[in-house]
Amino acid sequence: MPYKRVCIGLSLLLLLFLGCQTVQSPREKDQQANAYIEQAQAYESQGNLVEALEKYKLAQTVDPAQPQVNDSISRLEAQLEKLAETHYQAGLRFRDKGKWTLAKREFLKALRYSPEHEGAAAMLQGRTPSDDGKYIIHTIGPGESLSKLAMKYYGDYRKYHHIANFNNMTDATQVKIGQKIMIPVIEGVSFADLNRISSGRAPQATGIEGEYVVHQIAPGESLSKVAHLYYGDYKLFNVIAKFNGITDPTGIRVGQKIKVPRREGMTAYQQRSTATGDEEPSYIPEPEETKPVVTQPEPTAPPEDEIPPETVKPSDQVAEYRETGIALFNENAFDDAIVELKKVLNATPGDPAAISYISRAYMETGRQHLDAGRLNKAKSALTAALGYDANCKTCQDLLEQCRTAEADTLKAKGESFYENNQFDSAITTFNRALALDPENSEIRQLLFQSHFQKALILYNNQDYLAAKTDFEKAAVINPDCDECRQYIGNSLEAYKEFHYNEGIVFFGKQELREAIGAWEKVVAVDPNYKDASQNLKKAQLLNKRLELIKKGSE
Repeated sequence: MPYKRVCIGLSLLLLLFLGCQTVQSPREKDQQANAYIEQAQAYESQGNLVEALEKYKLAQTVDPAQPQVNDSISRLEAQLEKLAETHYQAGLRFRDKGKWTLAKREFLKALRYSPEHEGAAAMLQGRTPSDDGKYIIHTIGPGESLSKLAMKYYGDYRKYHHIANFNNMTDATQVKIGQKIMIPVIEGVSFADLNRISSGRAPQATGIEGEYVVHQIAPGESLSKVAHLYYGDYKLFNVIAKFNGITDPTGIRVGQKIKVPRREGMTAYQQRSTATGDEEPSYIPEPEETKPVVTQPEPTAPPEDEIPPETVKPSDQVAEYRETGIALFNENAFDDAIVELKKVLNATPGDPAAISYISRAYMETGRQHLDAGRLNKAKSALTAALGYDANCKTCQDLLEQCRTAEADTLKAKGESFYENNQFDSAITTFNRALALDPENSEIRQLLFQSHFQKALILYNNQDYLAAKTDFEKAAVINPDCDECRQYIGNSLEAYKEFHYNEGIVFFGKQELREAIGAWEKVVAVDPNYKDASQNLKKAQLLNKRLELIKKGSE
């Protein structure tokens, strides 16, 4: 009986819960799906494909039967996967060049576009070294670089990126004496190998059975090159090193004879010899009862200032900077591209590719600043671009846009001054704007009005000569201004009349010096005005006599 009551109670609760649920009508579903679709289309038009895909999927959840939505999802997923792969490949290129920070940025972009991208996820995992014996510590000594360390520990200077990546270096070329670097275990090089090479211990003979060929080291050859020559794989340099008891793979010298043990499938060198017409090396069988003789190479450590054959040559380093700069440019990282390309031009100032790309990088930087309204920075970048390529038409056009935009900004600022009757500031601002955009008739008209209004204020304040000057400037801007010419004449007449009468007043008060000053102003602009010249002479004579009388009384 209690069991039956419990079942009945649960059934009632279930019915109550289901009864409270609101079921969307087909019309409501359509409205909600359309809202999601509109949002998705807006995101897509702005280039925000990830957000657009999310909205399309929400629309699909509301109405799974819409073919438009399903097609859009398939299309966007394909685009995003393609974008993810593009950024993943860019990240690999940066990783191989020791630019881990840039590589990481590309891998993160790849995962944003495709969260299931296994390659990008793998690259971002396991970047921190563990304590289970996966790396050793090496202290940088004089003359050492990552490429030299890669040659020492891996037998191939081109594997320096393993060390750079493991240490999260942004620039593999920047190491300093005393810096501690982690050297990680990689495929073909064990932790024991790293410790042995680091300690300088000689390996024991491996006792490889079978045959070997004697190879004489030629200029520019290394054990890794010999391994690639015979085995088709640089990584097998350790096989040759161990067979010959060589402790330092970088210590071999031109003319040294080494034994290359035969391995299964050893065909790479034979194929090469056939292709080039070289004589195929003969293999010398060893007696079955003997083991390979362990030979110790003579100590021939090169001087510190001598560059080993496998170190990165300056030309190789310049090529790396150039490739990195171009790759950064293609990734729209223009500031970083400029840094790398400047390194190229510091070494080879006439490098045409570097000149072309650095000019374009500055141009694109200028374009970005222009779009953001940073006009001074835009002008600086575009001027730099023209410094590398004086014939850059796009740079010249963008500079002209900068000037126009700056002129418009100054025009708006000048209008604010004008509206507040700050005519001096308005005139200064409009002149700057007109210098940038001489053909702008609106700015020219505003400058004219500023001079005219300033002149009127000066005229009304009886500062007639200053008013005349600004009326004249207004007339230069607008030669058809009849009112300007009329005011110019009126200002001069009013100036003469005012100071003529002022002189008479001062003379009547026997203030001779002040009268002389007033009439001198009149005579300076018009010596024939009324009797101003005669009055001036009379005042000067009287003033001279008075001065003599004063001196006599003293």
